[in-house]
Amino acid sequence: MQPPSARSRPTAVLATGIWLTLGALTRLAARAGGAGGHSGGGGGGGHSSGSSGNYAGGGYSTYGASNADSSGDSGSGMWIFCVFLIVVVFIIIKSRRNINSWSSRQPGGPPPLPLPDEPRDGMAAFAAANPDFQADAFRRKVADAFVKIQSAWSAQSLAAVRPFISDGIYQRFATQFQMMALLKQRNSLDHVRVLEVAPVAASRDGQYDVLQVRIAAAMRDAFICELDHSLDSAGDAAFTEYWSFIRKRHAAPEGGNIYQNQGCPSCGAALPPDMGELCRCAYCQVMVNSGEFDWVLAEITQQTDYGRDSSWAGSVSPQLLQALAELSVEAPDLAVQLIEDKASNAFMQIMTALVTRNPAVVRRFVSDAALATITALIPPDDTVFNRLYLNEVVVVDAACAADRHVLSVGLSATRQRVRLVPGRGLAPVDPAEVRSDYILVLERDAAAVPNMGALYQHQCPNCAGAVGDTLDLNCQYCGVPLNSMHNEWIVTRFEEA
Repeated sequence: MQPPSARSRPTAVLATGIWLTLGALTRLAARAGGAGGHSGGGGGGGHSSGSSGNYAGGGYSTYGASNADSSGDSGSGMWIFCVFLIVVVFIIIKSRRNINSWSSRQPGGPPPLPLPDEPRDGMAAFAAANPDFQADAFRRKVADAFVKIQSAWSAQSLAAVRPFISDGIYQRFATQFQMMALLKQRNSLDHVRVLEVAPVAASRDGQYDVLQVRIAAAMRDAFICELDHSLDSAGDAAFTEYWSFIRKRHAAPEGGNIYQNQGCPSCGAALPPDMGELCRCAYCQVMVNSGEFDWVLAEITQQTDYGRDSSWAGSVSPQLLQALAELSVEAPDLAVQLIEDKASNAFMQIMTALVTRNPAVVRRFVSDAALATITALIPPDDTVFNRLYLNEVVVVDAACAADRHVLSVGLSATRQRVRLVPGRGLAPVDPAEVRSDYILVLERDAAAVPNMGALYQHQCPNCAGAVGDTLDLNCQYCGVPLNSMHNEWIVTRFEEA
């Protein structure tokens, strides 16, 4: 192998320094959105999940190593790290002297450089099709949403952000909050600074427009675990994430703002202070986060997963686009982003069923065969996810079989299982985070009627009556089977790939 040229040596040193720096900071990353040290490849690009968040990723210190035991080595290691960091910073400053800053940069510091394979397609076409689009107002909404979501994560309450997050995003956060409560964990995020908000790609998906936005930010991240203080960590973090927002074409006139207004965007009535799973106005019954009124956050993707070769790329059917086009003729409400959102919602609820050892949590939206599979996966003891976030959610195949539409979704998730030991705190089941792939199949009748309710949000899709966690398949109000494919996409298969 040829030795590196003098010109390439700074790049090599910089790459090494960044690698070491990221390794040192991994244990500090535990923010909303699903940061963290998953192993393996990334990326579903435009519609991959980060965490994607999920969701609060990031590695902690290794089990069994207490703060006191590690203090001797940490002093010398920190000196070495600081010296190396000074060298890295010097190289970065020199290398950026001739680089132009981004036009959309916000005050507060320079954003990270873009990934070389970051998609930039569709923006010109979107601008031409939406001459009334207010770019500055949109960026302000994104920045507002980012800050509010960090606050919601710290408080473990989604009440303030529910109107502008999708149901899948809601379920990811809610599931993580449930896990953190079981493990007596809290994650405080403060000194939040948004450094950049830049739309980088746009596309059409069924009846929706999708905008992908690069966000560079910095914050103070402090994590506390009452059951095992060796997991505690605190530090400053700077990072980049990609957030995907959806909005129906021909929606309400530009200028609506569900990010600031407290009333229903349709009838003006006051919205409940905490809408929980079902983001519906109690008076006019519209779904506030449907994309009819404003942009809705539908995906959070980490920089390490964005724009990279998807681990599912080789599994995507060559006929997928043609099959989706054919299905959309019979199902005009079909949108890939919404299907992936529904799949991620189902996945998180399945994980909750495993932890609570209660298959009733998912009975309403799974088939008999899928329920049997999920029930067989339930562990015999108190196993909880210390880490659980989605890296990718990708529709990989579509078909019409026997008057039924069938969609296959590939999911990549990173998780770390721990066992609750009475009187002793936590014991690891997985010594570190493990990334796994899953297949989830959704089916719906080709002649399905529009939903009256929201099945994944505990509402009967036929009559909109409230549904609890129950093994009883019939709605207590209208009597129809809850998991009927006549009304909703039902999970018919779930397994590890």
